[in-house]
Amino acid sequence: MAHLKAIRLALVWTSAILLLASTDNDAAVEALSIPSSSKKVLRVCQSPGCKDDGAISTFDCLSAMAPPGVDVVKGGCVSLCGSGPVVELCNNIEDVPSVKKKRVKGSDTILSLLDDCVDSKKEEDSESVLKPYMRDRLMNGYALSLEAEVAFAAKNYQLAVDLYTDALESGRKPAMLLQDARSARSDTATDIEQSNGYPEGVQWLITSFKNSCRSRLYLKDVDGARRDAFGSTIFSQNCDADAHECLAEVCAASSDALGELQAIKSAMLQYERMEEEYSKPLPGADAPARAEAAKKRSHASARKRELGFRVGKLERELRGP
Repeated sequence: MAHLKAIRLALVWTSAILLLASTDNDAAVEALSIPSSSKKVLRVCQSPGCKDDGAISTFDCLSAMAPPGVDVVKGGCVSLCGSGPVVELCNNIEDVPSVKKKRVKGSDTILSLLDDCVDSKKEEDSESVLKPYMRDRLMNGYALSLEAEVAFAAKNYQLAVDLYTDALESGRKPAMLLQDARSARSDTATDIEQSNGYPEGVQWLITSFKNSCRSRLYLKDVDGARRDAFGSTIFSQNCDADAHECLAEVCAASSDALGELQAIKSAMLQYERMEEEYSKPLPGADAPARAEAAKKRSHASARKRELGFRVGKLERELRGP
C-alpha cells in the first residue's frame, strides 16, 4: 500500500507541475553549490517569546524560500528571549548548532541567511536553485500573498482576489520549480511534511488558493472559486482537508449535492489521517510542540464530527423520499 500511495502522490504532483506556464525551465534555474549528501538545517525557535517576535512568519518565509539542501524545522527555546526570532544554523538535524542568528525577520534578512547557507558550500557539488530574477518573483508573490491575507481577514474580498491573483501569477511557477528541485535532491521528508502529507514550502500557495476560492464565493464568482478550489487540492496533493472543504463549499454554491458529498468525505479522510498523525508519541518534543499537536488533533476530531452530520443530511437528500 505504501508504494501505491507514493505513486499516487507522484502523479498528483506531476499534475500540479503541468499547471505551470509553458516556459524554458532550464533558463529559470542555475547551478549553486548545495550538495545533496550534506544538508544545512535552519531550526526556528518556536518559544512563546520568539513567536511574539514573529517566529511563525519567519518559519513560513524560510520554508517558502529555502533552496535544495536546506531544511527548515521548528525548534525549542534557545534562551535568547528578547532577541527573536532566533534561527539556529546547523549542519544536520541532530547537530549542535554552529551559529545562532538573532532577529531573523524581513525579506532581506531571511534571504541573506539563505545565501549564507548556499555560500558555505560553494566548494562542493552543485545543485540547481532559482536564478535571482525567479527568486525575486517568488519573494514578490509570497509578499503579495501576505497582503492578500490582510485584505481577506478584513473581508475586503475583491482586493483579496486581486492580490491573490497577482501573488499566484508571480510566485507559482518559481515555487514549483524550487519544490521540484528540493524533491529531486531529498529522499526523506521532514516531520512537518510527514504530518501535512505535502511539502511545507508550498503551504503559502495552498492557502492562497483556498482564501481566493472563499473570497470568490462571497463575490458570487463560482467558476473562479471552483478553479481555485481545484488548485488547492492539486497543490496539496489531495492531503489538505480544508482544501476539500473549499471544494465542498463550491459544490454547495452550485447546488451539486453529490459533488459536495464526495468532497466532504475526502475532507473527513484527511482529518482522520491528521488525528492518527498527531496522536503519535513525540519523543524529545518540548511542551509547546506537544500542545500544538494536541490542538491540531482536537481540531481534526471536531471537524470530522461536524462534517459527519452534513454527510448524513446530504445522503438523506440524495436518497429522496
